[in-house]
Amino acid sequence: MLWRPRALLLDFGGVIVEYRGEAGPAETFASAESAASDAAQRLSRGVALRLYEIVGGAVPLDVIEADFAAGDAAYSQWRDAMARPHAPTELTHAQFWSDFVCADWPEPARAAVLARAGELAYAVTALGPGWGLRDGVTEVLDAADAAGIPVVVVSNTFCGAAFRDFLDRSGVGGRFAAQFYSDEVGVRKPNPALVRAATDHLGVAPGEVWFVGDTPLRDILAARRAGVGLAVLVRSQREVGTGWPHAVPDATVESMVDVHRMLAGVTGS
Repeated sequence: MLWRPRALLLDFGGVIVEYRGEAGPAETFASAESAASDAAQRLSRGVALRLYEIVGGAVPLDVIEADFAAGDAAYSQWRDAMARPHAPTELTHAQFWSDFVCADWPEPARAAVLARAGELAYAVTALGPGWGLRDGVTEVLDAADAAGIPVVVVSNTFCGAAFRDFLDRSGVGGRFAAQFYSDEVGVRKPNPALVRAATDHLGVAPGEVWFVGDTPLRDILAARRAGVGLAVLVRSQREVGTGWPHAVPDATVESMVDVHRMLAGVTGS
């Protein structure tokens, strides 16, 4: 039976936004498989050109492009592996560039990249995303506003600043009570600390909130570990099933339109 939450926690990718055929590092650009390859190639070339400029040509462009692609693939595997530990931490921007991309570059080139690690993380994110607000999201925000229920973003990401700016450009950034991103907090879902950072900020118990995510291995598992009262899986372009008994949602819906119906049903909004 549904009940009125004291707060609503939303993942970013696949929940607040859907991806429009882009692909790249740090799960920022997950997309439909048919478009991901071309998009990844465009992103890789754009990033490689930026890095080539930063290192002053000290590393050949083809080597930079190959190392970025290899780093992206390795980071993807690392993210998948980090769905199993109880309390995974997030890599810093410097760790991504140093350990996943520039590990074999001359020290002056590595230093030049690391000095601009945060700027590059934002640039990589800005080069790639083709985001759009999912249908039903503004209606969810409207219903929550009408009922006096705060809404908070809780998301893994390569660069939370880029997510914030996108929400602001979309005209909804100010409608969230807070935004918690893994690269800023230093932990990543399924670490329950990211969820509890949001509930602590709001002064509510995890059992009093709804959490809406699109990945069982990260979102639903984090919600379970944090003791969230209602864990909702909304289907997206990303994974939807795992078979893990610890990552089973309380409800599975097709879209954010369904989440709006659920919220309206308990608030009358």
